[in-house]
Amino acid sequence: MVDNQACLSRSQQKVIDLDKWQQTVDLIAELFGSACGTIVQLRQNEFNVVVASQNEDNFLSRNDSWSWDLNSFCRKIIETKKALNVQEALSDADWKLSPPVVEGKIRSYCGLPIFWPDGELFGTICIIDIKATEHSLTLIKLLEQFCRLITADLKMLRDYQEIRDLALTDELTGIHNRRGLSFLGEQRIKEARRAKQNIGFVYIDIDHLKRANDEHGHQIGDKCIITLANVLQANCRESDIIARIGGDEFIIMTYFSDEDDNEHHLEKLALRILGGYNSAVSEFDTNEITSLSYGYRAFHHEHLPILEEMIAQTDQLMYQNKNSKR
Repeated sequence: MVDNQACLSRSQQKVIDLDKWQQTVDLIAELFGSACGTIVQLRQNEFNVVVASQNEDNFLSRNDSWSWDLNSFCRKIIETKKALNVQEALSDADWKLSPPVVEGKIRSYCGLPIFWPDGELFGTICIIDIKATEHSLTLIKLLEQFCRLITADLKMLRDYQEIRDLALTDELTGIHNRRGLSFLGEQRIKEARRAKQNIGFVYIDIDHLKRANDEHGHQIGDKCIITLANVLQANCRESDIIARIGGDEFIIMTYFSDEDDNEHHLEKLALRILGGYNSAVSEFDTNEITSLSYGYRAFHHEHLPILEEMIAQTDQLMYQNKNSKR
């Protein structure tokens, strides 16, 4: 899902063309003859300028910000979820003592709320001027149309992210699939080399899952898979990458910022998962439960192989553990 609190003006997303938004606010400022046309995002109790018109008398720039606590015109729009049209701020009882008017240059303001496609507020689109202004109904209708176009862009961004999440996520468990591991794992390796972090893998396989399916039906097999995914999420850090890469095979990709005994940390993690899984499946209504085989391996940041090689090496250790039980 799209993180509504992520700063759009600084994000690396390539779905929304912010140059198009820039052209929009430039056109707004020109058509309204105003000092400033801008699109503002509300995030983390702060208003952030995503784009601002580039006319000479504009006093706002991209990434300018102000606190929610400030009695601002944008805050009023967010609170009411309605348009705001202030033609002469100095003679308006609600605004003549507000900081943007008393301490700033604002004398007139016209703005509309912008919504995410699910109805949550994104921010505002605004016309701001340093002189009293009477905005015509035609121009305000045009502003409403710009607002709808921006919402359409936000929907496109959200749809793209949802499709991408589906492509990277295992449908049964909700954790990453092999494609997700590959995509995120490659990024993690680059980060580890740059930050001089060691990388660790735990490879886990559910023993006798096929036999459990044959004897008790696929429902019990799915229950084992979902149970293990839940145990992994409960025992791993939020920054760890957890993936189901086969029917009964799971991977944890983690990192270490120190030179401690990384193998020891990985062993403790694997044993916690084993204990949590065994405890959970012992409550299943069947005479036989599945067990886990696991392998773990730490890789130093100075000698990091490619992702597939690290997975393969850890996979071999898992099979050694599995074969030792036979």
